[in-house]
Amino acid sequence: MPNPTLEERVRRLEALRAIDALISDLGRAFDAGPSAEALLPLFTDDALFRIDRYGDLVGAAAIAGGVAGNAEQGFRWTLHYLVSPKVTLDADDAAADVDFMLWEVATAASGRAYWIGGRYLARAVAADAGWQFARLELQADLISHYPAGWSPKPDALGDA
Repeated sequence: MPNPTLEERVRRLEALRAIDALISDLGRAFDAGPSAEALLPLFTDDALFRIDRYGDLVGAAAIAGGVAGNAEQGFRWTLHYLVSPKVTLDADDAAADVDFMLWEVATAASGRAYWIGGRYLARAVAADAGWQFARLELQADLISHYPAGWSPKPDALGDA
C-alpha cells in the first residue's frame, strides 16, 4: 500500500488493535478455569488448534470444550503471559498472520508446578462478531517441572 488514505490507515490500526485484544482475551480465557464460554467466540467454527506434539483440536466448540476439559487431566491452574505480538495484515486487512510469545506458570492436575515457554503462530480473520483465530499453533520450547512448587502469598510483603 504505497500511499494509504487516512481511512485505510485507521482501518489497519483498528485491525491491529483488535488482534491485540484477541490475544489478550485468549490468555484471560485460558486462565479463567479455563473457560469454554470465554474461548468459544475467539475461534472460527472450523478453526484448528495444534497443541505442539500433543494433538489437534478442530472447530470452535471442540477447542473450547477440549481446553476447558483438559483441566481435569492437564493443567488446572495457569497464568499466561502472551507477549511480543508480530502481526502481518493481509493487503485487504481482513486476515493476518500472527506470531506471539508465551511465558506461563501452571499447576498440573497432579499438583506439580511447571514453567512453560514458547510461541504461538496463528492466522486471525475478521468476522462479523470481531476478529477470531482460524488457526492457532503452540510451539512449546520449554515445559519444565518446578519441584519446589508455588508458595502461598505472604501475609505481609515484609514476610516475603
